[in-house]
Amino acid sequence: MKLSWLLLSLIVLMSAPRAKPASDSSCIHNDEEFFKLIEGESFYFEIEDPNLPDENITWYKDGPEIQNITTEETHRIHYHGGALLFLNISAIDSGNYAAREMTPSDKCVYHHVKIEVYSKNSREKVTYGSIKNSDQNKLIECPDPVDYICMKFNGNFTWLKGNNLLPGHHENKLWIENAGKKDEDIYTCVCTWIHNHKMYKTSGSRKLIVLDRPVYRDVEIISPTSKEQLANKGISIKLNCTVYCGINAQRECKASWYINNEQVNQMDGYSETTKLEIKYPSNNTFYTAILTIKQVSAEDFKHKFMCKGSGFYSANNTTVTLKQRESCIPLIITGICVFFIGVSAAAVVKYFAIDLALLFRPCLSPSRGNNGTTC
Repeated sequence: MKLSWLLLSLIVLMSAPRAKPASDSSCIHNDEEFFKLIEGESFYFEIEDPNLPDENITWYKDGPEIQNITTEETHRIHYHGGALLFLNISAIDSGNYAAREMTPSDKCVYHHVKIEVYSKNSREKVTYGSIKNSDQNKLIECPDPVDYICMKFNGNFTWLKGNNLLPGHHENKLWIENAGKKDEDIYTCVCTWIHNHKMYKTSGSRKLIVLDRPVYRDVEIISPTSKEQLANKGISIKLNCTVYCGINAQRECKASWYINNEQVNQMDGYSETTKLEIKYPSNNTFYTAILTIKQVSAEDFKHKFMCKGSGFYSANNTTVTLKQRESCIPLIITGICVFFIGVSAAAVVKYFAIDLALLFRPCLSPSRGNNGTTC
């Protein structure tokens, strides 16, 4: 009877889900890698050393219950040392996976990978970024994970534009010559490979966005427009250097400030911020450098501030000097003096109004002839 209970207890212990291997502080945790996959396809992932003996590494799927991954190749998900295979992946395979590696020096290392599985109709959500430029000929490269799997299993490449096969393209790179708006689409690199005499498929997509061709102009200085800039000593001031480079002409378009022919990047008391601006819908391209003088000094009125602009084919510049803003105090004093003089004169006239009237009365009386009194 005791033997029966012992056997039953042993069976229960063996059948219970294994606890997650201890992730104590002595273990090293590598950064998690993340992949978005398409349902029904297959995927191969490996750590830095994929040839580790199976006994040195254990793979499992994390979750409320730890699911150990097997080395049996009859299972859709299995591993060989540091390599983990997902065959004909399904939505239920989404989740976090980890491998616990024991090194020859008896240290433990954790490797983490996160998998998200999407339906076949969600390919736009799983692209490996966009190709967005104004080059005449576009190069679309097969995403690295797909390219590596194809090399590992000696697979074959094909390409899709949207859902349509592009015949005759069987390399890991695809060139679109004289690309136009009609060529904008999602391009998918598909690798077909064989494992244990069965055929599997892995794919990766990139979105192609065709930008309008650039029109480069001779660089034009938009600001400053004056050779002099009024400033007050001891006060902060900003100087704008804005240049126009053309249409969709962000390539090589740049503006910067120089003080006495030296760039201001590392100068104490000065700072420079820059921004590139493309105005829509014209796509006119401007670049602005803003020079901030934290506190205008006497020396700044002797400096030459040069706004330099450069484009794809040309460059331009203009020089600005600071001019001391005239004080308004003398004007205020003059105004006050004039005011008081005017008020005083008015008061005097009012006070002596009768006397003045009597004094000038003969001049204001009608003429009395030659014998009359005159002024």
